[in-house]
Amino acid sequence: MKAWAKVVLASSLAALVAGCVSLGERGVQRYYVLEASGAQAAPARTSRVSTLLVTPTTASSFYETQDMVYSRTPGTRTYYQFHAWAERPSRTVGELLVAHLERSGSFKAIARATSGIQGELVLNTHLSEFYHDASADPGSVRVSLTAELIDPVRRVLVARRTFTRSAPAVTYDAPGAVPAFNKTIGAILDEVSAWVEGAAPRQE
Repeated sequence: MKAWAKVVLASSLAALVAGCVSLGERGVQRYYVLEASGAQAAPARTSRVSTLLVTPTTASSFYETQDMVYSRTPGTRTYYQFHAWAERPSRTVGELLVAHLERSGSFKAIARATSGIQGELVLNTHLSEFYHDASADPGSVRVSLTAELIDPVRRVLVARRTFTRSAPAVTYDAPGAVPAFNKTIGAILDEVSAWVEGAAPRQE
């Protein structure tokens, strides 16, 4: 066989192999809805603060995405390839928090910062950790949320606290971590709601 023919044959075989690989089954992208499993509104109590202004929840830059995050070794973070949240966790957590506070009935009005309403007390929240710790099978999820209450009139910090929770994953993968995330968020919302109501000034 001539040299040029061998080159053509080799190139054809390479293209055929590449075609077979590219036609192989690819992973299917899946999106999950973050929910607050088991969250319960804390017992209502009257506050001197009638309007609570809740600003959008922020997140550390690596978590400010729809991609699901996991860690195989301490100090590292990676995105799952074919698994993501339907919305950015920070946005969903903020919406769930507002709904949870509204159900408590402790304030006459719960407003979002985008509504243009001025609150007598401002609640800021920041999501600093939100990942599946997959260093062991099945691993666990870890969520850390920092909340602070601000008096906008006096421009002082009323209270500040960081809430950290974890829960075991059901299976050693992204789908198995989702129920644990939901359970963890539900528990944190319960804690944050109770803390806000306890830190807000009481009616005299």
